[in-house]
Order: sequence, then structure tokens, then C-alpha cells
Amino acid sequence: MNTVIEYLESKNIEYKKEGTECVIICPNCRKPKLYINTKTLLYHCFRCEAEDPDSKYSSGHFSNLQTEWGDIIPVVPTFSKHNIEEKEEKDFTKLVRKYNYNLLNTKDGKKGLKYLYKRGFDHEDIERFNFGFVSMKNEKWISIPAFENNVAKLIKYRKITNNDENIKKYEREYGSKSIVYNQDILSDYSEVYICAGEFDTAIMIKNGYENSVCGTVGEGTLSPYMYDKLYQLEKFILIMDSDKVGQQSAKNIWSKRLGIDRCWNVVLPEGHDVNSYFLEHTKEEFEELLKKAYQFKVAGVSSLNDVFYDMYNKSLNKTLDVLPLPWNSLNGLIGGGLEKKNLNIIGGIAGSGKTSLTLQIAHHFAKEHSMPSLITCLEMSEIKLATKIVQLEKDLTYDEVNYSHALMYAKDLEDLSIYFAYSPTISGDIYFNTVREARNRYGCELFIFDNLQLLVTSDKESDYAIAVKMFKRIVMELDVIMVLVSQPRKLNAERAPTYDDLKGSAAISQAGDLIMLMYRRRKNDGGATTSSIDSFVPKTQIIVDKARFSSGGKTLFNFIGAKSRFEEWEEN
Repeated sequence: MNTVIEYLESKNIEYKKEGTECVIICPNCRKPKLYINTKTLLYHCFRCEAEDPDSKYSSGHFSNLQTEWGDIIPVVPTFSKHNIEEKEEKDFTKLVRKYNYNLLNTKDGKKGLKYLYKRGFDHEDIERFNFGFVSMKNEKWISIPAFENNVAKLIKYRKITNNDENIKKYEREYGSKSIVYNQDILSDYSEVYICAGEFDTAIMIKNGYENSVCGTVGEGTLSPYMYDKLYQLEKFILIMDSDKVGQQSAKNIWSKRLGIDRCWNVVLPEGHDVNSYFLEHTKEEFEELLKKAYQFKVAGVSSLNDVFYDMYNKSLNKTLDVLPLPWNSLNGLIGGGLEKKNLNIIGGIAGSGKTSLTLQIAHHFAKEHSMPSLITCLEMSEIKLATKIVQLEKDLTYDEVNYSHALMYAKDLEDLSIYFAYSPTISGDIYFNTVREARNRYGCELFIFDNLQLLVTSDKESDYAIAVKMFKRIVMELDVIMVLVSQPRKLNAERAPTYDDLKGSAAISQAGDLIMLMYRRRKNDGGATTSSIDSFVPKTQIIVDKARFSSGGKTLFNFIGAKSRFEEWEEN
């Protein structure tokens, strides 16, 4: 069902269908003037646009309405110094002028001019794009500035010599803001061309495609800042590199997050990027390529032929779909790691370390796989959760984490893409909407929900079935990894659990692709009722009770409680 119509009907909001738009009464002006496009997910209210243009209901993306109405939980980065102190933005205009002068008027600058001429730029282009030249680190560089409101907020450097292979091809001026290249044009267009890099974008502009942009944080990266700048536009023409990385980026990042209905993909000849293409081909030939632009297939709909091609591509990239956990013994039991479109369930009695285990997974995925994650924990504060992440990153005990060092932690861990979301009134629909927004805006692909029994407060098996089906729908429809924490029924701590012990076990066993159970004996034999982690022995049995695509089995971990960390068990 269409996202907009499904949502309006679930909220009992009356609407009138007019072509591809749903018309509702605007909550701000109280007139039936709020139009929501069911394809682009953009809305606008004619009355508010004319009388109250600053209103949230004047225009925007459908997700803004869902957030305003309390159906998307606000998501914040775990570690961002921008959340703690406002970072002063720098103006690099003087530096841009200096480097541009160096390029055009110095002897060394001739090397930079030669490089740019070979890439198809002339003197007029160099002046227009404010390219420059600088020598640093025993290398020669072309400087590429980016502007916000005509102010240079970023300078990126492209290395044109290779005296030291350890120095990366691209670097940035310290203090640069990660803006969109050519972003000042965004307010003037409803559709844009999205390129892989700055030189590609500049060549597009040179050839008359003024509405061309790209990110400034690396090829194939859609940052939250860039998403916020783009998602209210109507159409995106993706012109990524022709190689496998470029095409996977077009499909799995840009099209997935900006909306498959709004993205058209242009495929360049093999071995080309936009810059190299225009060195060998005419604008007329490029126009023919644009006519062949296509949209990626609708999620969930595949022809038999599509499936066979996907099977073949998967055989060539066996390691791309399965992401290893930090424990080799467990990876061996579950087919190598966690996989997208799989619902993974972790169960165990209270205090056995389920939250610590899932946070260690999130930390590992962010650090080793560069995969952003969203953690929704309904029984622990964000500060407590962040403390555990600091412990994992710094190898500290709980008492060694000093809250007065928060600014230092924010600076050291700001590149760790971990987000938190919490709402006391959470529901299945709210969580689904939040996951979709976090995937689109922040690029989250790992989601942790802790725990199922705080979402489903009844003992009805049917209520568990509805909730678990919702989690399964999330992974299948949004193509993400889900880790769902579940509590067992009242259980004797001296007996290892099975998934039949979990509340809602019938629904869990049917929908779960992987079910892992944690079992730790209590230190005392008296059946103490405390749920403190300290009341359990460190030796932890991990039982893979169900693995849809692997053998399952058991392995042993050692829990270092003071550091909230699990390690593989060593008998000595």
C-alpha cells in the first residue's frame, strides 16, 4: 500500500485523492489546502505558502509531518561535539583567493594548470570554480573550494604528485564544513544531477548543467547534512562512476535513501566517470545517455531473471552481504556474521548482559564495517548507553569513565556513527516510521531494539505475532539488519534456555532468522532474585538455537563486567 495513504488511514485522517496527491485539512490554517504527493512524498499548503511561509506546514517532506505529529522519534547522534558546543564556522575566502593566485601567477602553479587543462578545464573555468594550487607535505595539490551563501566554507585538496604513497589522494582544510558542492543552486531547482565528485560536477556545470551537485565527504557518501539539503527536491538524476562501486552506490545509497520513485540512474560507458566522458564525447552524445536513464526496480518486485542475476552477483561478492561479529567462534555458528534482511533475536534472563552484547555489536559494526546503527533501548538512559560505548572504545571500566571528559569523548568518537532513539509512547508504527527516517537521513543499516517485552505489554500470543511481524517487515522492506532483544518467561537460572522459553515464542520462532540465547549461572546457588550483572558468573554460554541458513550450535564467552565487554572464552 502507498506510504502516504496507509499512514493517513491509520491516523483516521480524512483525505481526498486528486491524481497522485492526497488533500487534507491543514492543521495550521484549517483549510483543505494541504497537498501530499504520494510519489515524491513532498507536501505543500497553498494557503500557508501565501500567508504563513515560515510555517512547518507551508512545504516540506512527508516525514516532517510524521515527526510533527509524534509518529517519528527524534534521532540524535551519540557522539557529536556539535550537540555539546556550537562549532564556529570558518570563512576560507582569503585562502581561496591566495591559492587561486598561486595557480595562475606562480611558476609552481603551472604544474597545476597543466593538470587542470588535461582534465578539460580552461582559464575561464579556473576563475569560475576558484580552483587553486598549494604545495604541502612534499606534494603538489589542487585546491577545490565549496561555498555556502557565496562564502567559502570548505577547501578540499586533490593530490597531483605522488612522492609519498602513504598520503591520501584527498585532504581537507582543517575546520571545513561538510557542505554540498554547488549547493547554492538548490533553492532554484526542483531536480538536480548528482555526481560522484567535485571535478565531475564542475564539468557538468561547464557543459550547461547548472543544477549539478555532489557531496564533499567522499564518493558514495550521503551525509545527513546533504540529505537535509536534497530530500525536499522532486527528482534526482544519478551520474555515478561506471565501475561496480559507483553503480552500487547509486542503487544502495542514493536511490534507496532519497526514494526509488525520484531517482533516475545514468550509466556511463565502462571505465568512465563524468569528467573523462566529456574529454572523449560531445554534449549531444551525453544527451543520448540521459534519455536512457532508468529507475531501479521497485523494492519487493523482481522478475525471475532479476533473481538469477542477483544470485550470480552474490556469488562474486560473498563477503559483502555477511558482516562478521567480533567473535570468530560465534561467526562460525551463524554463517559468518549478520546479514541484511534478517531478523536476529537475542534472548536471556534479566541481567545476563544482553544490552552489553548488542552495544558491542553496534560499536564493532560502526568501527569495522563503517555501518551506522540506531539503538532503541526502553530501559536504559542515553547517557548510560553512551558510557558503555566509551568503555568499549577506550577499554575503560565503568568507574574510569569521567563525565567531565565528555567534550573529549565527543571529539574522539564523533566519527562513530551510532544514534539513539527513545520514546515513552513508542508503538510499532512509530518505530517503523523512525527506522525508515533513520535509514534515509543518517544511513543507518543496523537497528537494535531492546526489548520486545517493553513494546508488547500483554501476554497475548497474537500481540506478539503482530509486533514480530512488524520487525520482520522492517528488515524485508527497508533492507537492513535488525537485532531484537527478548526476555524469557520466568525461568530457572540453573537451566539453559531454549527459544521456547521466550515470551511470544511461537511468533519469534516463525519470523526469526537467527535466535541466539545467553546463559550465565548465578554466583550463588540460592536462586537470588537480584538482576544485577555482578550476580552472574562471567562464563557465558551462547546458544544458537535457530539459524535459518547455518548449522547453529554453542560457544563460550567471558564477560568482563567492569568493562561491559564480551570476549571469547579461553580455558586458561
